[in-house]
Amino acid sequence: MSKKNLISFLFCLLIFSQFAVNNNIAQLNNTRYGNERFVIKSLQTILAAEATYQATTGNGSYGSLGNLRQVDFIDVALASGEKYGYYFVLTKTDWTGGTTPPRFYVTATPRSYRKTGKRSFYIDESGELRGADKNGSLATASDPWIDWCADYENEKCTISDLRSIHSAQTTFQVTSGYGDFGNFKELSAAGLISRSLATGTIHGYRLTLTTVDRTSSTPAFFKVSAIPERYGATGTKSFYVALDGVIRGADKNGEPADENDPPIDY
Repeated sequence: MSKKNLISFLFCLLIFSQFAVNNNIAQLNNTRYGNERFVIKSLQTILAAEATYQATTGNGSYGSLGNLRQVDFIDVALASGEKYGYYFVLTKTDWTGGTTPPRFYVTATPRSYRKTGKRSFYIDESGELRGADKNGSLATASDPWIDWCADYENEKCTISDLRSIHSAQTTFQVTSGYGDFGNFKELSAAGLISRSLATGTIHGYRLTLTTVDRTSSTPAFFKVSAIPERYGATGTKSFYVALDGVIRGADKNGEPADENDPPIDY
């Protein structure tokens, strides 16, 4: 091979090697980003499952990953504690019948830091997702807040918010509420919802909470409606949840949903 051809061959080899390196880096970044998105969605699934479990099978307490699997609220892989290149660990404190509310939190940590993900995540019963690049260590409640609506739709996040409020009310009634339900400020002060959710304006929606205290002849009651801040821009569907925990909603042209609207199945 002539010197000229050798130089050309080495140059082509260099270009190909650089392309391969860049391609591998791009694939690795895509894998990490894709895993993180699925992990956030999985944490959202666990949050919704815990809200339902507490109001039904749990009799006021939250469930372990195994408990949630037993009632078919999460899949087998998530129940195993390892999915999408992450380890999921759920810690819970049961309600003992006193004024101390039940608690739970879930951490999600990359199985192989940088390869399967960079950020670690944390979520608890308030529904507030937190996380950061922790170099493979556990995330905590002190880490920065993550708005998962940056990756998911406002409407899906609002449905999750309503589930969080319903779960919070279930806990508040049997603890701090002494049989009654709480307003946003009271739920937040009890540590049952996040401060951002307690503002009543979040994820492009305005939330209105109505409570009715119990009397000698009528039980306590609450309902929450959620309407888009800007109909057609921040959302199209309006949503509603009450004591039964069923999320209802429809396109109401920006008007509130109510108990007569169809159930939402996602």
